[in-house]
Amino acid sequence: MSEIRLIVLDIDGVVTGGEAQPLDLDLFEQLSAMNRAARRDPERPAITFCTGRPAPYLEAMLQAIDGHLPGVYENGAGFYVPADYRFMTLPELEEYLNGFADVTSRLEETLVQDEIAYFQLGKHYSLTLFANDPTRTSELGDLTAQALGPLSERVDLVYSTSCLNILPRGVDKGRGLAHLAGMVDIPFPNMLGVGDSDVDLPFLRLVEHSAAPANANSNVKDLVEYVSMEATTEGVRDILAHYELIS
Repeated sequence: MSEIRLIVLDIDGVVTGGEAQPLDLDLFEQLSAMNRAARRDPERPAITFCTGRPAPYLEAMLQAIDGHLPGVYENGAGFYVPADYRFMTLPELEEYLNGFADVTSRLEETLVQDEIAYFQLGKHYSLTLFANDPTRTSELGDLTAQALGPLSERVDLVYSTSCLNILPRGVDKGRGLAHLAGMVDIPFPNMLGVGDSDVDLPFLRLVEHSAAPANANSNVKDLVEYVSMEATTEGVRDILAHYELIS
């Protein structure tokens, strides 16, 4: 097995149960201890996040696990660098944002004003839609495509467990992780990635070792190297034990 030097975790559905769910503080302490060990000895694996959440949320979550390496936010659009407290965007981001303001306006005028869906707050380079009625989450893709019409050609619509992500076409977690790999000088063969939904597939395809908790969807389970029998945070513990990263 290749030496794992960086563990890249999604957040919702992996280290948390999702929106408005309590945090597993014992797991966060385990992850913090691993990051402290990695800071003392760079040969030990460090942990970071690759998330669809906005920058302030990533900042707080990295602080909670004593993260010192950069993390990815908004599904590959941006990077938070704890070492010197910087927020950066994907270098080529502007070329992908052409017309994205029109996408936002169209969805605001249709799905949001009609109280079919609402935006997750705090995002600048991508959108996340939640259905006002959660039982209609699976309809959001079709409803969004209908609302956008020709503007659909400018975006990718990708589901997470409880929401729909609207990404500038060409921006995804894989592109974000590829840029992060250069920032931290750690190649994909030395990475372990953990995710649970379709939006995680692009970065899980890149890493040498990939895993998923039991709550992951079938597309993720079919792709990854190891699927835990445990869900969310217990799944993370099991995955770390499977790769002999914790005892």
